[in-house]
Amino acid sequence: MDLHQETRAHHAMAAVGGFFGVYALLTRGGTFGSSETSNLIYLVVSGLDGTWGPVLVRLGATACYIAGIVLAVLLRRAGKTALLRWAAVGADLSACLALARIPAETDPILALYPMFLATAVQWVAYSQAAGYNCATIFSTNNLRQFTEGATEYLCGHDPEQLRKLRFYGGTLLCFHLGAAWGWWCVGRWSIPGIYGCLPLLIPPAVFLSLKTRRPALTGPLDNPPKT
Repeated sequence: MDLHQETRAHHAMAAVGGFFGVYALLTRGGTFGSSETSNLIYLVVSGLDGTWGPVLVRLGATACYIAGIVLAVLLRRAGKTALLRWAAVGADLSACLALARIPAETDPILALYPMFLATAVQWVAYSQAAGYNCATIFSTNNLRQFTEGATEYLCGHDPEQLRKLRFYGGTLLCFHLGAAWGWWCVGRWSIPGIYGCLPLLIPPAVFLSLKTRRPALTGPLDNPPKT
């Protein structure tokens, strides 16, 4: 996959990430189903309170997230980068179909198990593009990188900083366009509004299917940096 195609696929998956984020927040009591930070904090709090039911539910959510990461890393280590990216699209598709059928009265953490697993796979598969580290399932680091790039460019007019702010700016824009679409779908259809995410999976699938006109470039996913 060449750099332009890789960037387009990355931005398209950011729109999916934005949809998932707003869907979870609006339908499952303000629970964010794309990361584990708050879940792990509440896991500790529940354990200290001695409320073991919530502990078990949150442990299950953590297990789903870990399982998604393990699956993605195994595919990456096997050199199956293209398959890993397809697996992320497939995991998101499966999560959409499952989430639509989970009743509103279900425990919000339990209801988001499919999302925890799918977004974990997506995070590994689409964590880097065009030479940049960039998540497609949340925005904090992307906002920092965009702001850094914009500030550096305004101060020094470095073309590389302009490229950086455009990349991260595009990711932020697509993520929040996906969130806006998700907000509309949830407002109109509530829980089944997750079906509105399905059309957003078409562009990434198209970009993955297109044949590149030049030799594929070795990217960070193929040779992850040693630490």
